[in-house]
Amino acid sequence: MTHLLRRAAVPGFATLAILAGLLASVPVATAGDGAPSAPRLEMHDLVRMSKTDLEALYLGAPPASMPSGFVPGRAIKNPGGRLTATNARATRLVWQGKIFRDDATMINRVFGIGRAIPADVYQGESLIDGQPSLILDYSGSKLWPDVRDELREVEPGLYLGVMYKGKPARQKMFFTLDARK
Repeated sequence: MTHLLRRAAVPGFATLAILAGLLASVPVATAGDGAPSAPRLEMHDLVRMSKTDLEALYLGAPPASMPSGFVPGRAIKNPGGRLTATNARATRLVWQGKIFRDDATMINRVFGIGRAIPADVYQGESLIDGQPSLILDYSGSKLWPDVRDELREVEPGLYLGVMYKGKPARQKMFFTLDARK
């Protein structure tokens, strides 16, 4: 009888050994394995967000370092509104983005070729939360001396800006810049 049990158990143990070997050869999964990465945000995604979502994104973003050269942009007037995306496309005919220069200044690109409305660029406190932001200060401009922009980097190379106008400064609109293009 012992001989019979041994003969029956040997194939079972062999099968278990083979399965154990197969399982040992399977790589161990880690937290990052196979997890889909978050989709990359684009300017058109920001244009379609509500004001609340844009503010939350801005508040959660680190201060931006100054980009270099021409950076395409989109205006975000009346965020979350029915015509926000249409307005962003229409505004693009006039304003295409900003040109950042090595001397810590910036100039807006308008009408595809023209350059207008210069600003000084420096790190400063945001008017929204007092945290560091990249400030575009138009106080030396003849056209918009009462305008101030602030930028934070919501993804590497993708910036979200807030435009203020008036004394005292009131939030006028948002805009986005994409230095990845």
